[in-house]
Amino acid sequence: MFAGKVALVTGGGSGIGAAAARRLAGEGAAVVVADVREEAAAHTVTLIEAAGGTAVALAADIAQPADNARMFEVAQSRYGGADFAFLNAGILQPYVPLEEVTLELFDRIMAVNLRGAFLGIQQAVRHLRPGGACVVTASAAGVTGFAQAAAYATAKHGVIGLVKSAAEAFAARGLRINAVCPGLVMTPMNNFAADDGLVAPDALADP
Repeated sequence: MFAGKVALVTGGGSGIGAAAARRLAGEGAAVVVADVREEAAAHTVTLIEAAGGTAVALAADIAQPADNARMFEVAQSRYGGADFAFLNAGILQPYVPLEEVTLELFDRIMAVNLRGAFLGIQQAVRHLRPGGACVVTASAAGVTGFAQAAAYATAKHGVIGLVKSAAEAFAARGLRINAVCPGLVMTPMNNFAADDGLVAPDALADP
């Protein structure tokens, strides 16, 4: 499906990001796997290459403008550009009542989950090739709220508003942008054990 295309995946070292990077590579895309933990990104690349795919790993903190720019620079220098960006990286706050959310915690959640999405979206609209697409991981908490993780839910509400607000700029450049809003997923971020296993797509089809 993605033969000859180039995809950038943030948070590609584990969970949803790692699975997406591997699936994109399995469908023929060359993948730039970015994660704040370089060793985790490298592990995903090892799995992709073992399956016959093409990928490169790099360390990137999405809260930093320079790191967001560098992800797209790597896509350009290694593969000639990027067609798709899956801006998936994020962090989950400890579950605490609203009155126990410190300003330091609130600012950190915003820096990664909202500022990071904003910076990535800005780079994507500037650098994706015409016909490309950007997908941003929001959350069901960004639609419903989450009393035990108010900062996280607030950031994800912001992500949804940001994606809606970016649609016009993307369309003007022949691009698409959408958000996905998953509920609880059994990933390391949600304290489930890491698992490199993948389920074949046809195994998920209705009987």
